Amino acid sequence: MEIGTFLLMLALSYGFGVLWYDLLPGRLPERVWRVAAYPFLGIWIAEQLPAFGPAFGGIHLIHAAVGSLVAVLVDWVINQARRPAIVQQFEARAA
Repeated sequence: MEIGTFLLMLALSYGFGVLWYDLLPGRLPERVWRVAAYPFLGIWIAEQLPAFGPAFGGIHLIHAAVGSLVAVLVDWVINQARRPAIVQQFEARAA
């Protein structure tokens, strides 16, 4: 992998990570590296599939979008299963 392709893949993974995490019901992860790590892994795995669609800088854009979305969804599902949302209960007040 060339250094330019690697840097483009890092930039795409961070951009797609911010996009997909913002669209999910929740919020961005606390750790900044996580926003780019899982989409990067998803893009890398998707690039191993047979190539189709337009390519820019050695990266197939459809593969990048779909791979990063799947990786973010997997991370989101795992986080929701490990740390379910806390339901806030109202305190009863004496009238």
